[in-house]
Amino acid sequence: MNSPRIALISATPLAIEPAAAAIRSAFPDGTVWNLLDDRLLADAHDEGGITERLAARMDRLIDSAIADGVDGVLLTCSQYGVRAEVRDANVDGVAVLSADGPLFAEAVAQRPATMLLVASLESSAADSGRRLQAAFDAAGQEPEVRKLVVPTAARPLAPEDLTTALISAITDVELDYDVIVLAQFSLAPASSAIAERFGVPVLDGPAAAARALVTAVDGQTR
Repeated sequence: MNSPRIALISATPLAIEPAAAAIRSAFPDGTVWNLLDDRLLADAHDEGGITERLAARMDRLIDSAIADGVDGVLLTCSQYGVRAEVRDANVDGVAVLSADGPLFAEAVAQRPATMLLVASLESSAADSGRRLQAAFDAAGQEPEVRKLVVPTAARPLAPEDLTTALISAITDVELDYDVIVLAQFSLAPASSAIAERFGVPVLDGPAAAARALVTAVDGQTR
């Protein structure tokens, strides 16, 4: 398929450009379609989690994208990732990926002894940390996952300012680690600079998801 149409469903504007950039790189002739509901995270906070009502709201966005003929769907918000994980690919006819399912698969493939999980929100660090640990458990691995929350990175920042904030925070981590995982799409623009600065693999959701979508879309066209 030369020009696939990929829907990105986001709960914050901060995730859109990192995800779109990764998809454009993976599919140079493709089309990126952004669907944004910028109340999904705030409502989840107000309601104490992803309620049935909020899950149904995300499901409607996914269904709408599929009904309009997309070739793949990516949820850019990790907290709503389970809504991708419960989809039936045989029914949908296209891949529906969670924000960090592909990311966690790549993290497991690294087989690290220690891993640094970087997030800008405590809630994201807790949620991603729990599901990353589950992925390691399922693979029979027992790495130590250390969490680093960088609140400054939760604000809209220019890429260079985001990179500076993250590198500064990571520099202060005294313990060693084999791999760095960026828990949120909004942190992805700093990925390359962090890898160059610290000399370890740095995994980010948009790049991992784009690679997974290439494989999925290619499989659909065979």
